[in-house]
Amino acid sequence: MPAREVMMILAMAQAACSPPEGSGQGKNHEGQHPDASAVASASTTKNVAVSEENEVYSFSYSFPAAAAVIPGLAAVLNSRSRAAKEQLVDLAQEERQVAKGAGYAYHPHSYAEEWKLVSDLPGWISLKGEFSTYQGGAHGNYGVTSLVWDTRHSQALAGIDLFLSPASLDAALGKPFCAELNRQREFRRGMPVDPASTDIFDTCPGVSELTVIPASSNGKTFDRIDLYAGPYVAGPYAEGSYEVTLPVDAQILGAVKPEYQGPFGTMP
Repeated sequence: MPAREVMMILAMAQAACSPPEGSGQGKNHEGQHPDASAVASASTTKNVAVSEENEVYSFSYSFPAAAAVIPGLAAVLNSRSRAAKEQLVDLAQEERQVAKGAGYAYHPHSYAEEWKLVSDLPGWISLKGEFSTYQGGAHGNYGVTSLVWDTRHSQALAGIDLFLSPASLDAALGKPFCAELNRQREFRRGMPVDPASTDIFDTCPGVSELTVIPASSNGKTFDRIDLYAGPYVAGPYAEGSYEVTLPVDAQILGAVKPEYQGPFGTMP
């Protein structure tokens, strides 16, 4: 499977629907089920954190107080925590059995995700989830996911969902995104990117391969967007991830769905 697709699958796994409960979920730092912690945090404005480590796997998951005080948003994040935990446990137990039968050493799997507040606007919250995972290979993987909470409709959206389509945003980004990405590539590689190159790590990735994170510089509107390219998307694993921030201009604003135009604004 192409490396880019591997990273996309990892990111998509976190948006999976919640699995059935009752599978022995971990407890948070106060000894409570993560759902109970969300309620407690809503009254004490503390971050929610759950973690567990044993000989088979390690798991940690957290999100900020700004999300914990919104019951619907906290429920979504707790649901994703349970889904990620169940997937980790299933894969780890399966790999452990295979290792035992084949006679090779098993290396504990891990999953960690920390949600961070990007922007807290009237009626809208933008979060990014920084995750890392290890499944027994030569090295682990990591990446970023986006969650935008619409308080009017109690709805969780991915950043790209606010736009007409990935293709529309691709067209709106134009040359600035690729130019900035190539500037960062040149800095890391010590040489400019050949514009005629067709190598996957020299071409400009499309929006469908990126994580789109709406952000704000004024605390009132989404007036910039962060575009995250995980490992293998814009360069080899050794180069790490890339992140490009662009101001919202008329072209980008035009790619926003009409129903979401309200929270957006252009930078002065």
